[in-house]
Amino acid sequence: MSKLYYINLNYDKVICMKCVIIGAGASGVAAAINIKRKYPNEEVIIIEHSDRPLRKILATGNGRCNLGNKELDINKYNHPELMSTYSYKEYIKYVESYGFKTKELGELVYPYSESAQTVRNQILKELERLNVSIHLEENFIDYEVVNDGVKVKTNKATYDADKLIIATGGKSTRGLGNDGSIYDILKKHHYDLVPLRPGLVPIKTKENTKLVDGLRVKANVSLLENGKKIFNEDGEVLFKKDGLSGIVIFNTSNHIKNPSNMYEIVLNLLPQNIEELQGNHQQFLDKSKFLEEYFAPKIAEYLKNKINDKNFVKDLQNLKFTFKDFYDFENSQITIGGVQIEDMKPNFESKKEPNVYFLGEVLDMHGPCGGYNLTWAFICGQKLMS
Repeated sequence: MSKLYYINLNYDKVICMKCVIIGAGASGVAAAINIKRKYPNEEVIIIEHSDRPLRKILATGNGRCNLGNKELDINKYNHPELMSTYSYKEYIKYVESYGFKTKELGELVYPYSESAQTVRNQILKELERLNVSIHLEENFIDYEVVNDGVKVKTNKATYDADKLIIATGGKSTRGLGNDGSIYDILKKHHYDLVPLRPGLVPIKTKENTKLVDGLRVKANVSLLENGKKIFNEDGEVLFKKDGLSGIVIFNTSNHIKNPSNMYEIVLNLLPQNIEELQGNHQQFLDKSKFLEEYFAPKIAEYLKNKINDKNFVKDLQNLKFTFKDFYDFENSQITIGGVQIEDMKPNFESKKEPNVYFLGEVLDMHGPCGGYNLTWAFICGQKLMS
């Protein structure tokens, strides 16, 4: 598919076209496909600063590409109203239109091949079929809204476009194509950004966890803000040398909105019925025997110093860790914050600047793990200009 990509090496050339999309991630390519399907004669170009498109999609679902969630509970998004017109069935029909089949594994949706490479390949074939051009290794520098459209400047050319679509992603996982440079450009254009922070990210704690670094436990996890429970979910917790990780912790991190408040992460390591678990087991009278039987040796050793002798069962149901900080953007799956939804029209056109659109992670819209954020990326691309 080499004809799909080309790099314009004429730095001074002014190119006239209908639509310029910044970013070859999920939302950018979905927008390109949507436009070309509706308006086959439109000229569409995608500008991507990295050396290949759809890099982040290859990493989702640990390489299997978690496309979505069978529940598609829109209330799990911070702006559920943006998803209110879509159903799970409509979404599956839409992604399968790219040329691959899907299947459900529990509540999660994957390509039938369970390979993100399949998804990427089929999307690139569709872009090629629709005659969408992608310029790789080209950096977006700035833009200017003019009477008849938008003048787009990169390090290699100036483009006269009818419409500019900004779908750059955020600051997370720089190695997968996100560099965060878009935010400085948007500040020059007087956009009031929702403060940025890492999302779906490990949490650093004030408590020392070095002894159990790399070990995992299953737990019911609660998040307390100033003593009030604001989030609860079951899952597997991964201990790190200076904090906590795992999908349940990623989802917990999204609810820490004001780090100046007091946040505690509470692990219930015995969420099952205690009476049923206890039975007639004598080890319930002895902390050491109980820990040795129910936990891995290193975790048992760690817990031995964290809980008291007499009330150790209650302590195991209420193991507290104090929030210290997030891990950095490089360790996060998404960027929280960005362009305010209130600055967008329903079709994602800016209220501040005509013919300028924003899609995907650059907007202040996010959801939990489990395919929610990729679903948003594809759907907002499909909804563009509708």
